[in-house]
Amino acid sequence: MSSAGKETMKKTKQGNRKPYDTFYNLAVQQVQVCKGSKIPRNPVFYAYYNQKLKEGKSKSQALLCIMRRLVRIIYGMMKNKTAYIIPDQSKTLAS
Repeated sequence: MSSAGKETMKKTKQGNRKPYDTFYNLAVQQVQVCKGSKIPRNPVFYAYYNQKLKEGKSKSQALLCIMRRLVRIIYGMMKNKTAYIIPDQSKTLAS
């Protein structure tokens, strides 16, 4: 059986795994929902995660997108010396 033309996602072995593991755990926490009420912990990231799944990405690819977004947000916070403010959900969904 040939696998010609089929792409598989391969993880790179380069780089420091500790920050990767940290951002992976952060990404998973952002898309979790509370057990009793089914309310997402972070509605903005939860909506972004579901958007990526609807685009046809796998769950692991969607988590990677969230990890990249977290890195960009944290870098911007450090660069500008500002605190993170959760965007208004109604503005996020409208755009």
